[in-house]
Amino acid sequence: MTYSQQALAFATLPAGHQVRLEDRVSFAYIDMAVIYQGRTGVWAMQNDEGEKSKKRIQLPAGGLAVLALGPGTSISHPAMTSLTRSGTTVVFTGTGGSNAYAAATPLTSSARWAIAQAHLVSDTEAVKTAAVKLYKRQLGIEMLPGGTVNSMRGIEGRTIRDLYQKLARQHKIMGFKRDVLSGDPVNTGLNLGNSILYGCAAAACTAIGANPALGIIHRGNQRSMLFDLADLYKPSVTIPLAFSSAAEDDPMAAVRIGVRQAIHRKKILPEMVDALMTVLSPHLPDRDDDRLVGETTESSGHTNYGDGQ
Repeated sequence: MTYSQQALAFATLPAGHQVRLEDRVSFAYIDMAVIYQGRTGVWAMQNDEGEKSKKRIQLPAGGLAVLALGPGTSISHPAMTSLTRSGTTVVFTGTGGSNAYAAATPLTSSARWAIAQAHLVSDTEAVKTAAVKLYKRQLGIEMLPGGTVNSMRGIEGRTIRDLYQKLARQHKIMGFKRDVLSGDPVNTGLNLGNSILYGCAAAACTAIGANPALGIIHRGNQRSMLFDLADLYKPSVTIPLAFSSAAEDDPMAAVRIGVRQAIHRKKILPEMVDALMTVLSPHLPDRDDDRLVGETTESSGHTNYGDGQ
């Protein structure tokens, strides 16, 4: 099958011409569908109905931040290519909201933010300073600059535990305990809502070329930075929503709708990018060009040094 030039436009679209992350639709969730590349773009078609009654919708590939594909969904190679090239982060969601991620092309061609991130995570004192900034955004608490990251985690843990207990009493949910493997409405809602935030965090990292594996508060996981960014909005968004949606007829639908509304109302996508830039800015390199690294100096790139220059 051949594709129109319009359908393949993102294959050659420069990074600087992509739709900005803050201007994109936060996320779209699709299940029981086939995602494929048509002549005019990326389409989703129901796969649980008779051939004549199948419904189709066209996906705004260049205007999505995150596409969440639920159970019963398949996607073609050309469609995945178009979504990746257009900067859309694709999230494959499973039972209970567990995810795997497919990478999108960064919305920048510069490595300056990735370099700043590498400088930051290799400096213990810089990590403490960055952690203080993140915890201030998450909890509204000014952590003591001299404290350790472990002591900050302790304060965070107690704060979140108290929030769970307060909301459980408020919504008359007896004996609640946080357990990612539990199938009760609150825990399942927390898994789903948090997974959506992880997808948004992945889109934020992709937008500036940051490495999701190099976290500040979290370490050792390929999604460490995603956990850092998502945690900023759990106390104010996903935790209250999971408890308030537990009594709904369809708790998961209520969580998805509530999270989507919060993403727009609180401007979570641009705020995640802003949080990244705030902690990384002090570590930005002085130069922003393509260059070669030597033992003690850096030289211009795209130059053949074989003639002794």
